[in-house]
Amino acid sequence: MDNKLIAIPLKYGAIGGGFLVLLFLIFYFFDLDPLTNIKIIDAIIICIFTFFATKEFRDRYNDRQLHFWQGMTVGMINYLSIALISALFILIMTSIVDTGMVPEYVAGRVALLIENKENLIETMNQDTFQNALDGVKTTTSFDLALDDFLKKSIIGLFLTIIISVILRK
Repeated sequence: MDNKLIAIPLKYGAIGGGFLVLLFLIFYFFDLDPLTNIKIIDAIIICIFTFFATKEFRDRYNDRQLHFWQGMTVGMINYLSIALISALFILIMTSIVDTGMVPEYVAGRVALLIENKENLIETMNQDTFQNALDGVKTTTSFDLALDDFLKKSIIGLFLTIIISVILRK
């Protein structure tokens, strides 16, 4: 692929997505609940891979120049690739490989809501709490994958803006 504006972030996105899949599997095999415990690491991985994809594009293929739009393009392709790989993997894991992950996730979220019921009702009302509880109980594999994709995309967008501003010249 000759267009480095697309090729570089796809390369880093594939590597970053693969790294998150590997991390998910490590958490899974060590019973560390990868659906909830990997969120902070996600942001760090997205930041690192977006930074290095943008830096490589700027330094090696764009004469050490970077316009804001180029940084945003590289970052967006990168974080969307990472998010898509991760979300597809979560969908496959929760709907085909280990169908028990979703009920375990739901049970953990319901327990957390019930444990914090009094505090939540103080900040919300009873109806809002009940709606949240009912919503958690209807969570599916697709919901988890979509949630993962959207969260990584939002985090990636904010990080890409910051990285594009820092690296532009």
